[in-house]
Amino acid sequence: MSEQAKHPRRVLVTGSTGAIGQPVCAHLLARGHHVRGFARRPTPGLQDYVVGDLNDRDKVRQAVEGMDTVLHLGAYPNDADFIDVLMEPNVRGLYHICAAAQEFGVKRLMLASTLQTVTGHGYPEGKTIRIEDGPMPVNHYALTKVWAEVMGDMYARVHGISVINARIGWLPRNPGEAKRLVESRIGKDVFFSHRDAQLFHERCVESPEPGPGQSVTVFAISNPLEQHRLDLEPARRILGYEPQDVWPQGLPYELEG
Repeated sequence: MSEQAKHPRRVLVTGSTGAIGQPVCAHLLARGHHVRGFARRPTPGLQDYVVGDLNDRDKVRQAVEGMDTVLHLGAYPNDADFIDVLMEPNVRGLYHICAAAQEFGVKRLMLASTLQTVTGHGYPEGKTIRIEDGPMPVNHYALTKVWAEVMGDMYARVHGISVINARIGWLPRNPGEAKRLVESRIGKDVFFSHRDAQLFHERCVESPEPGPGQSVTVFAISNPLEQHRLDLEPARRILGYEPQDVWPQGLPYELEG
């Protein structure tokens, strides 16, 4: 059982049946927060959940109402056709979440971005990519996440919400994805364990920073195995996030072979 949070929050987790959503929900519950799930099917382990689609504005409003914190993990998670696949969940759905957060007075909004927003920098050997280097997407999925970051910045600035844009690292959802991570040149340095995902999102809920009307963009990864390819300093300094794992620690399954 996790240590109890000093100030329990009412937290909505979208994408609550996903690879990150499920362990995050369980962890926040264990810390004493009230957790509501939102996904297209019932959320295991939660008594409070809304079954719906991000494209359904009324369902999104139902899910957000009464919450003081929203962790928006729901999205189509890979590159795909922009019009036929990505537009609805990643653009229209994002708007529904942000608009409902404004309408119902949500205090803290975390928007899940991706390390793919900086893929165009190329991860040169010996260089750490920093937030101030700016985005450089190479596909339409990453482009939707750049849009999410800009929208988060706007909602903080214009509507007074505390916003965290989280550029989430490579969290392998199954042994097959873990194998692809191993085969990648940079995978072990941008790995994000399931356990560190719990710790990171705990800090997104409980950290006093950023304050109202402020937005921050941070990388969310575990400790790199060989090279610091993404700068963890802002997440440490602003949120108090201290990753515990290095590849392959913190996985909930056995690796293949």
